[in-house]
Amino acid sequence: MTIHRVVFLALLLLSGTVLLGSRVESAAAKACPRNCDTDIAYMVCPSSGERIIRKVCTNCCAAQKGCKLFRSNGSIKCTGT
Repeated sequence: MTIHRVVFLALLLLSGTVLLGSRVESAAAKACPRNCDTDIAYMVCPSSGERIIRKVCTNCCAAQKGCKLFRSNGSIKCTGT
């Protein structure tokens, strides 16, 4: 009787480990710091109708997809992915 419980608990633990492991592998999240990049003067996003957005507090990693981040001299620093 106790052997059946041990086997059942071992199988339960194994199946839980497999389920959690497969969920972690399929996660497509990226870790981005939320600090402001002081080199960025403004950005332009497709969602804003390509208008200039000033006073931004973001960085290249945390910017929305398609947003272009510019330096004060007008050069593109990066594009959000």
